[in-house]
Parts: sequence; C-alpha cells; structure tokens
Amino acid sequence: MTNKQDHYSHNKFQLDRIALFSDAVFAIAITLLVIEIKFPHIEYEQGKFTEAFWHGIYEILPEIIGFFISFIVIGSYWKAHHTIFGFVTDYNRKLININTWFLFTIVCMPFTTGIMSKFMHFHPYLIYCINVITTGLLQIRMWHYVSNPKNNLCGTIPNGLKKLKYVSPSVVIGCFLVSILLYKLVGNLYALLFLVSIFFIEIVIKKILIKKYNLGNKY
Repeated sequence: MTNKQDHYSHNKFQLDRIALFSDAVFAIAITLLVIEIKFPHIEYEQGKFTEAFWHGIYEILPEIIGFFISFIVIGSYWKAHHTIFGFVTDYNRKLININTWFLFTIVCMPFTTGIMSKFMHFHPYLIYCINVITTGLLQIRMWHYVSNPKNNLCGTIPNGLKKLKYVSPSVVIGCFLVSILLYKLVGNLYALLFLVSIFFIEIVIKKILIKKYNLGNKY
C-alpha cells in the first residue's frame, strides 16, 4: 500500500510540475502579446490632440487586431490543454516531449504575431499562420496520445468529450487555412476580419456538441 501511495504522490507531483510549467508559458506568451504593442509618438497642435490620438490608434490597429486574434487562439489552446491534463493520471517521456514542442509553438506566437502585424505582407502572415496551425496539430497529437487507452495515461473520458477536443483545434486550423486563401484573393484586411470570427465559430460549435453529448458547462 505504501509503495502505491508513494507512486501516486510522485506521479501527482510530476504532473503538477508539467501543468504549472505549461500554465506559466501560456501566461507569459499572452503577456508578451500586449507588450509588443507600442503606441506611436504623436505630435499635435493645440486643440487637436483628439485627432492626433485617433490617428495613432489607426496606425497600430493591425497590431491591436493581431493581439486580439492571438489572445483568442492562445486562450483556446490553453483551455483545451487544461482539459487534457485534467484527465492525465500518468506520464512518460513521449508525453513530455509532445508537450514541450507544443509549448515551443506557443512561445513563438508573440513573435510571429508581431511580424505579421507590423509588416502586413503575405510571407509574414504565412509564417504566423504556420505557427498557429502547427500548434493546433500538436495539440491534436497530444490529445490523441493521452486519450488512447493503450498508453494508460488518463482516466475515463466522458462520452463525446474526445470528439469535442478534436474539434476545438480543428476549427482554428480550418479558419487559418481559409484566411490564407482569403489573403491571396481579397487582401489582408478581410483575412484578419475573418480570423476574428474564430471566437464565435468555436462558441457555436462547442454549444452544439456539448448539447448533443450532454457534457454540461465544465468543458
């Protein structure tokens, strides 16, 4: 009994370390997103501050939109990651490796968001999209590995949740692939505005699946 208790305590401690480290990476990445936004220096004549101020806002509007999109994306990935590790009861080296590469793509996101927002050309945008899509693919890979009964890494997963957690990153991946096409066909503004819709698309799809599988509000 003591050996089992020691093994359980050791596993819980190690899993807590992985989860806390991951949470810290997410928190830092989200913080760096807003730090990257620098308000431009404005010069104005007396009585014309308001006009100059809004002109400054207009100059950094692409960075604000980029921040908003990446905040939604990172938040979505964090919520899914939180759910995944809520079911993990054991770990191995492969899970740690998958999680590490996943966090690597999260750390890169403030940088790729910055170059996409500042340059507003196709190639920086493509790099940003590749970053986000790779993150989604790695999260799908992690969920597939954790939820596979053969790996003995998690407890019982509620019916329908496995499908739901495949859908979340798939929505993000699909939207970013469509946005690349929109960028080429109609321009960067339409691509960015379409990405803003990720938040609403994900909410609608989640509500449908949660209702269908009676998962409640926890997930």
